[in-house]
Amino acid sequence: MENTNNYKTIYIVTGATGFVGNNIVKQLEDANNKVIALVRNEIKVKKALKNSQATIVVGDVTNADDIENLFAFAKEIDNEARIIFIHTASIVHIGNDKKVIAEMQKTNLTGTQNIITACLKYSARLVYISSVHAIAKHKTNGKIQSEISEFNPKEFHGAYAKSKAAASNLVMTAIKNQNLDAVLIHPSGISGPNDFSQTHTTQVVLDYANGLIPMGTSGGYDFVDVRDVARGTIAAATIGKSGDCYILSNKYYTVADKLRILHELGAGKEIKKTVPMWVARLGLPFIALKAKRTKTRPLYTSYSLYALRSNGLFSYEKAARELGYAPMPLEDSFRDTLEFLNKENML
Repeated sequence: MENTNNYKTIYIVTGATGFVGNNIVKQLEDANNKVIALVRNEIKVKKALKNSQATIVVGDVTNADDIENLFAFAKEIDNEARIIFIHTASIVHIGNDKKVIAEMQKTNLTGTQNIITACLKYSARLVYISSVHAIAKHKTNGKIQSEISEFNPKEFHGAYAKSKAAASNLVMTAIKNQNLDAVLIHPSGISGPNDFSQTHTTQVVLDYANGLIPMGTSGGYDFVDVRDVARGTIAAATIGKSGDCYILSNKYYTVADKLRILHELGAGKEIKKTVPMWVARLGLPFIALKAKRTKTRPLYTSYSLYALRSNGLFSYEKAARELGYAPMPLEDSFRDTLEFLNKENML
């Protein structure tokens, strides 16, 4: 990893208290890099960026002035430094809440456009964290999916996938038409430690450990550890080819595989019963009603079930070849997730 202890390169990271963002900040600092971290909520900083030496800036990617402030801080630190802008800030919503979907569209699209504009103005390199959801056409044909270079939101299912495809298209269009120096990162389903936001996979681990998952269902997806995503992202930032996309995936795991691994790690009782997908879909209205009454996030939604029965096969061959990317097994990721949750008294 590039060592920029003399601030010849300054990294700006949005969504720095988020799952991917805080792990990227940690790894950058471990390599003595100078980091400016954009956060929306200072409350999360004490946990997600504990002991961090990053310059913390409070702001919102949807506010163009806040993005300008980030570059102003970088110029104050070293006016001649190269700026690498890692954009992880994003809203992930796989439900049907129209208000949240509207906010997601604004953050994922307007925010990305603001950053593109600023990176062009200041000749900064952009690393955009997209998703495999912006690649997968979700055809259940068993074909292994690799990187693409054109993103049409109309080809994708679900508001989240459409927003990530649209944002990826903004970045790729700026690369082609305005010579933006940028690379795109497409992680698969993310697991691992330091998830203070309790994203979906972490919620599955918590619910299993708390005995709230009575049975499994058919289907599965590709799951990768967040630290591998962070390492791959930083490698792409330093040696990735401008205009290229990199899938950071691992391997396909069925729902039964995930539950078995958690059981073998001692997280909870063995779950032997697996119901067909159509039975799980019948339960959607009841899951949604319970979540609404308890004001909690539903364990699964129509879109998450759609993803589980879709084609979840992705190739990380390009990232392995060009970035030295090598993901860890899900067993190691879940083991460290459980250790983290226990340490933070979340279990």
